Order: sequence, then structure tokens, then C-alpha cells
Amino acid sequence: MTRHSGLSVFLGVLLALSLGIGVLAGTLWFFGTDAGLLERWLQWDAAPASAGLTEADHAPVARLIADTMAGRQTVFQYRDLFSEQAWVHMLDCAPLFALARTVGLTGFGLFFAALIGSCFLRSPRGTAVGMLVGVGVLLAAALILGVWGLIDFDGLFTAFHRVAFRNDLWLFPASDLLIRLMPLPFFVRYAAAGGGLWLACLLATAAVAGLLLKYNGKKIRS
Repeated sequence: MTRHSGLSVFLGVLLALSLGIGVLAGTLWFFGTDAGLLERWLQWDAAPASAGLTEADHAPVARLIADTMAGRQTVFQYRDLFSEQAWVHMLDCAPLFALARTVGLTGFGLFFAALIGSCFLRSPRGTAVGMLVGVGVLLAAALILGVWGLIDFDGLFTAFHRVAFRNDLWLFPASDLLIRLMPLPFFVRYAAAGGGLWLACLLATAAVAGLLLKYNGKKIRS
């Protein structure tokens, strides 16, 4: 393999990895900080009878949670509904969403840099091979986490919180409002929606790589 083609493969791997990571992090950030989306999910998973709120409360509560996750100025009207533990935990989550936003923007930046470099080298085969390698790495990681989640979603959920937080404030009694608003089905929906979008991105990346290989093969034969 020449230095030229080796660099093309590297840029292809970088293309796939940066795009996949960027989309995943960006999706996590958007899902946690968009009030409209949170409101719809609260309507599905936090019925008024179980959450102890009226349907009219869903919109401002969703706005409060989304603004807190995004580090925006919060609407304090509904803050007293939450326990002190819930409020501190939500504040603990805000830096994670800020990190997801930073990782997402960095991923997209690296993607465009790798894309420009790949176009400059004009080596579609090497780029395509690298993209497929990158997609394979991400799919392998997704498969491991997916199987774990299907077998023991509670265990995966707990492991994530153990890594992400330095305290146990995420362990709530079932009676806490935050748990009633966001029961386990809420997080299953969150993971399924984010994972589905991410998987679609990886499959699209693999499809583009396949087209590049097909184009390169036709070019060589002609």
C-alpha cells in the first residue's frame, strides 16, 4: 500500500468515525435539550394520573428540564415541584449535555476536514475502504451495547450512570416526580430513537462507500 492510498484509507476511517460520533453526540444533545420533543415524550410516558401533573403542566415542565440540561436560564415557576435531589441531579446532567454538544461539533468539524482532504487526494477506493472500516468499528461497538441493552437494559443504564456521575443522586425512590415523569420506558424510547437515527447514519455512510467502490471499479475498467 502506497503512502498516498494509506492516507486515503486513514481519512476514510476518520470520515466514518467523526460523522458517527458527531451524529450520536449531537442527537443525545438535541434529544435532551429540545423542549418540544421532551413534551411529546412526557405525554407518552408520564400520564397525568401517574405523574400527578395536569396535561397543561407538561409544556412548562418540559421547558424547565430542557433549559436546565442546556444550561439556559430556567423558568423557576415549576422548580418547586421537584425534590432537592432531583434538582441537583439535573444540574449534574447539564455538563454532560454540554460535553455532548462539544463532541458533536468537534466530530462534524473533523468530518468536513477529512472530507476536504479526501477530495484533494482523489483516491475513492482508499477512502471507501477506510469508511467501511470505520463503520465496522462503530457497528461492532453498537452491537455490543445493543446486545447488553436487550439482555439487561437496567444493567446498562446503571453502568452508564456509575461512569457518568460521581455520586448516587441518580438513585431515586419510585415516588419522586422525576422518576414518575421519566420512567424506564422514557429512556428506552430515548435510546431507541437515538440509536435508530445513528444506525441510519452508519448505513448511509456504508452505502456511500459502496458507491465509491463501484464508481472506482467502473473507472478502472473504462
